[in-house]
Amino acid sequence: MEIEALSLPTPWSEGVWRQELSSPFGLYLVLEEEGRVRAQIGARRAADELHVTTLAVHPACRRRGYGRTLLRAALAEERGVRRVMLEVRPSNAQARAFYAALGFRETGRRPRYYGDEDALLMTLDLAPGGAAAPPAGA
Repeated sequence: MEIEALSLPTPWSEGVWRQELSSPFGLYLVLEEEGRVRAQIGARRAADELHVTTLAVHPACRRRGYGRTLLRAALAEERGVRRVMLEVRPSNAQARAFYAALGFRETGRRPRYYGDEDALLMTLDLAPGGAAAPPAGA
């Protein structure tokens, strides 16, 4: 919750986190360094699609590859995924650039998704049959 509060303008509440973490349909991973959580990812799988619901890296730890590492770990857990989708604020240029560098492309818009702002839907299409990680070099 701390990392999300430092990273997002409207972080999830404790109640939402408790509900998400108790769901049998979610996958939640953290990356620890020196005994402290530095990054986290949450995702839900539906058939051959993975929907990333949250991805945040502590501001002091950004640009170290933690987000990429967590995305790869989530895909390794959820073998057979053919498509990864997520929403991002149009105003979050840094996140949009990060996802674009991993091969995600903008595929739609969700009006007023965040209440105060639309969401851009970004999609990563993986090789037929699924893949274990985003494209090499991303």
